[in-house]
Amino acid sequence: MLEVQRQITLGKLVCPTSHKALILDGTRVRTADGEHSYPLIGGVPILLDDPERYAPSLAVEGKAMVDEYTAPPAGRLRALYRHLLASPGDMRTRASRRAFESLFETLPPDALCLSIGGGPVRVHPELVNVNLGPFPNVDVVGDAYRLPYANSSVDLVHCEAVLEHLEFPDRAVEEMFRVLRAEGVAFAATPFIQPYHAYPDHFQNFTLAGHRRLFERAGFIVLEAGTCVGPTFALRDLLLNYLRHVVPGGMLGRWATRFAALASLPLLYLDRLANERPHSSGLASSTFLKLKKGQSATCPAG
Repeated sequence: MLEVQRQITLGKLVCPTSHKALILDGTRVRTADGEHSYPLIGGVPILLDDPERYAPSLAVEGKAMVDEYTAPPAGRLRALYRHLLASPGDMRTRASRRAFESLFETLPPDALCLSIGGGPVRVHPELVNVNLGPFPNVDVVGDAYRLPYANSSVDLVHCEAVLEHLEFPDRAVEEMFRVLRAEGVAFAATPFIQPYHAYPDHFQNFTLAGHRRLFERAGFIVLEAGTCVGPTFALRDLLLNYLRHVVPGGMLGRWATRFAALASLPLLYLDRLANERPHSSGLASSTFLKLKKGQSATCPAG
């Protein structure tokens, strides 16, 4: 709540429809003229221009996320299984980790850093999570197509595993460009070779070239680009999804998938070598971009 108050006081958090300044008014936030008013639930402003328009999506997405992240604790055997699966991580490249961390090194002390689609985890303590629903660790509820932030008011934008779920990703990237200050920075990581996964929809994946052009069209300057999560992770992910969703077998099939998941776990360490290959992005699970806001969005189409 204190962070929301700070953003309102500084004139950064604004009405998503009119971009007018907001004021706190009890359990709501509103524009000074009273034309637009939004609920404040548990200290989280619900800054959606038309909440009813998002209700069908949230009914699916919200239930899936709540079910996933508020499930009761697993039994010992299942907890051990999940721990083993998570132990290697996703083996993302050193270049992508360094690109992400480096963005925070030169920011001013009062920087505003947004994670578009952030939650239920906070991948960096400086990030303010903005999401379409009031999920765990979401600080501001807003639409990626109509971010509730003033022009040039944000220092850093983070967007990971989000653009594949948006029907119109260009519109969301243009909004990121709008809210970033001059010379503001951004980090994006987006799937390339990944199976369909929906919260609630999955519209597209991006090659590295397509990922770059998506942001360049909006006016961004690409500072670094490459593999984020590598080829071995992608191949293993495809295999496990094939076993899970294509090969029939009921309980036997589920146990076969679990066995394959554990047996193939050591293969992920191959990505320490594969990720360094010159063309690893052509088989990558996801790619990353480190970006800077350019002077204008007049990059020629291509």
